[in-house]
Amino acid sequence: MRIYLQVRSAHVTEVRGTVVAELPLSIYVNGERFVTLLCSPFQVDALVVGHLWMERVINGIDDIVRIDVSEVDGRADVELRRPRPALPPRPPRPEPLHSTLRVTPAVVSARIAELAGASVHYKVSRGIHSAALCDERGLLLVTEDVARRNALDKLKGRGLLEGIPTEDRLLLSSGRISSELLLRAARMGVPFVASRTSPTDMAIALAEALNITVCGYVRPDGLNLYAGDALILDRASTRP
Repeated sequence: MRIYLQVRSAHVTEVRGTVVAELPLSIYVNGERFVTLLCSPFQVDALVVGHLWMERVINGIDDIVRIDVSEVDGRADVELRRPRPALPPRPPRPEPLHSTLRVTPAVVSARIAELAGASVHYKVSRGIHSAALCDERGLLLVTEDVARRNALDKLKGRGLLEGIPTEDRLLLSSGRISSELLLRAARMGVPFVASRTSPTDMAIALAEALNITVCGYVRPDGLNLYAGDALILDRASTRP
């Protein structure tokens, strides 16, 4: 809890409230420092697993012998079953996805509303990003973090830890759909990305090349479709 001043017109009020927490986390792999991330201090084990998978250090949860996380020290120690691999040069982009996933605008709107309701840390402190993995029936995983990329890494990490595949699902984000977010979605095998806000032009271009459907400004009564063909539309009602 922090004490701060709230200024509204000519009135100043002293407030005791929760602000967003941020943790510098250093990840060590087989005793060697791998990376330091700035993150929210919860679901840290999922972040570590997901980040190592995204960076191609691990292929799956079976590659990990143990994970020890100390939020006090800001340190996560990961022991692998084999030496840490030399990281290959990253490919310019993932391969295009091939999916039969199709959903209606009503499904997308309903899932975005559910994400807002499930974002518990945002409700307390604001200033935090949330993400979710879902299907037509409901939310499967929800994560939150001060960084959008961390929220996605946590999603993949929780999927690996809980045995929930990310392929052929919908990925929801509370924030802007950036090119980095889009590439992470492709790496996860996610063919559909939706947000309450907008995509960038580079994210749209990547989505078109990778066969990913992108929807923005999702509201209860509608949305914007920027790329892809996984959204079921009533073409008869489409106006020029």
